[in-house]
Amino acid sequence: MARMTMHVLTRKASRSKSRLSPLSPKRIELKVPMCCEGCEENVRGELTLLEGVKEIDIDVTTQKVIVLSHYDVHLEPCVVLNAVKKVKHRAELWRN
Repeated sequence: MARMTMHVLTRKASRSKSRLSPLSPKRIELKVPMCCEGCEENVRGELTLLEGVKEIDIDVTTQKVIVLSHYDVHLEPCVVLNAVKKVKHRAELWRN
């Protein structure tokens, strides 16, 4: 009886693993006060130092920074925000 139960549990566990979706890239949006290309370069420089950053999109006119992470890395918004705050102290998470 114990063998049968173990086999059933193993089969159920393998089915549940196959249903898990692959990790999607995390999109983190920040509002960062920037006035020039120098500001943009400083922000981009700090973000490129973070592990797991896949793409950085910076728009100086709207003062919006979008960071995309790799699929296999869980990048926390607070980590990204703290990195940007090293060069731009008034940075904050973008609110919709």
